[in-house]
Amino acid sequence: MSGGGIGGRQLQLNLGGEGEEADCINQQPPWVDLTWAIARNGLPLSALTTASVPLLFCDNTDLCFPDSIVDNVYTNGVPVDLGMTWLGPSVTSAEIKRVLKSGGCWYDNGVPVYQKP
Repeated sequence: MSGGGIGGRQLQLNLGGEGEEADCINQQPPWVDLTWAIARNGLPLSALTTASVPLLFCDNTDLCFPDSIVDNVYTNGVPVDLGMTWLGPSVTSAEIKRVLKSGGCWYDNGVPVYQKP
């Protein structure tokens, strides 16, 4: 896919992200505790901020992006469309589809599961 996003770069969003996808904004819900360990390396989530990894804190069910702006969305080990979980509301496929731009793709655990017409 070609440019777009910010400064001609693709706008990529990793929902529940912990820095495992390159060149992404990593979204976490606003109630997350920055002392929690990152799944892949055991460091506290706050280590991402000191490493200049972009983090965004917003609700899973109301992503703070306008409609049709994100090039790609990634979900890795994140509950989708499960309603309320022990950690709060899950990500919704409707919200993913809302923020994706035409031609944008949603990858779930590395597998493309949806491309917006």
